[in-house]
Amino acid sequence: MPFISTEYLAKPIPQDEFSAAMMTAVNQGDGYVLPVLLGKVQVPSDLMHPHIHYLKADDYTPEQLAEAVAHRIGASGQQPAREVGEVVQEAMQVRLPKVVPQTFSTYRELGTTYDYLADQLQAAAHQLESAGFVGTVRRGEVKIAVRIERQGRTVYGLDIEKGSSFGDSSLNFVVGTHRMGAGGNSSNGYATPFFDREAQTPKLKMVDFSVFGSMGSGDRTYTKEEFFTALWDRIVEQLER
Repeated sequence: MPFISTEYLAKPIPQDEFSAAMMTAVNQGDGYVLPVLLGKVQVPSDLMHPHIHYLKADDYTPEQLAEAVAHRIGASGQQPAREVGEVVQEAMQVRLPKVVPQTFSTYRELGTTYDYLADQLQAAAHQLESAGFVGTVRRGEVKIAVRIERQGRTVYGLDIEKGSSFGDSSLNFVVGTHRMGAGGNSSNGYATPFFDREAQTPKLKMVDFSVFGSMGSGDRTYTKEEFFTALWDRIVEQLER
């Protein structure tokens, strides 16, 4: 649907494209091309065809012109009529740069992830009783302590701590019930929040030493939901041994 004005006609007209479109309309027998003329414009005869309908914008108010266009499009049977505003809004959408939001905070996301993991671990540990295990999750301000027992014997332990020697914006993971080293600097892996610009969502970058049993496979990224699923799958694998 070309909009043709005197300003438009003052510029080179893509006659080949226009003529090809007109021939398509003639062959299909419908309003495939629907020019809209603005102002006192005379379209060259070689660009018009008796089988091609056109509208003069001066004969309509903007609302009436929109209705006329919608009627012609609806009558053609090619596509359902749509609100003009919706079509214009879609046409104006352009690619925008994917950037980290100004409001994103690594520390805030760290706290959100910490709380999420604590909640999910508490809910999952409670369900272990149906499989003959007793799960205890102690949740403090800076550490989540997970202990799983069977017949009074501890069979799995995990500490999740805010901050570590790798940075205070990371979650540190220590597997087992006894720390190695006097300084409390042991680690079986750590995860740091970041904003994934491509996916446009917060994620965790995991450096795994042995938490997931994937040492040497390279760093991985997870949403907090994906991270919990991977962590719980690993815990279950350990319990099944």
